[in-house]
Amino acid sequence: MIKPFQIVWELIEFGIQALFVYVFAIILLIGLFIIMIRDQTPPVKHIEYIQVGQGSMAEGKECTRPAGCRILEDGTIEY
Repeated sequence: MIKPFQIVWELIEFGIQALFVYVFAIILLIGLFIIMIRDQTPPVKHIEYIQVGQGSMAEGKECTRPAGCRILEDGTIEY
């Protein structure tokens, strides 16, 4: 004998299960895309700028050492 309410109930259960699987798959794909995009973007590098005193350039001196000249805490340059 055909039970119409049981057939409708099983169709509703199947629909809920299919919806769960599709939503889970979509969330998984979005997560994978976010991880791929995050890995491809280069990290942001912060650059610190040091203000050199105006008097050092007026003197005409230039740093010629390959390692660079040392800038002291008071703003003067050790050549």
